[in-house]
Amino acid sequence: MTEVVSRIELRFGAASSEWRQEISSKRAIECDVSVERILNVDFEDMLNSSWMREDGDNLFELLIFIKTGEKVNCRNLSFATYTHNGTQYPKVIIHGDYLDIKDTNRRLWLNDETINFIGEEIDLNFEYQFVDFERISQ
Repeated sequence: MTEVVSRIELRFGAASSEWRQEISSKRAIECDVSVERILNVDFEDMLNSSWMREDGDNLFELLIFIKTGEKVNCRNLSFATYTHNGTQYPKVIIHGDYLDIKDTNRRLWLNDETINFIGEEIDLNFEYQFVDFERISQ
């Protein structure tokens, strides 16, 4: 059986809280850049500091554990942007739709429910509106 390799793109929108919008607007003025740029930079900084840690578990792995009860290794995440109606928004790319379960020879398939859970948790905890996700075959 041949495994289909894909990537999963979780797309986010603008700030989902008034607080995040106000802070982003103030920083944009101070830095003399657009609010769009500040939101994307802040999103990437958030990923780099809490999601993509290589020294132990990262937040992404913790969310997978909370949802599935499985401890996984996931270092195959990246940040990018996408354009919608002329505006750039942040997205997270998961390269592959299987994750290795720690200390086993098993793998965990990322089902739609788990992916939605991750997006909703980012929305709730980091105040970036979760828009949707898409599986893209490679």
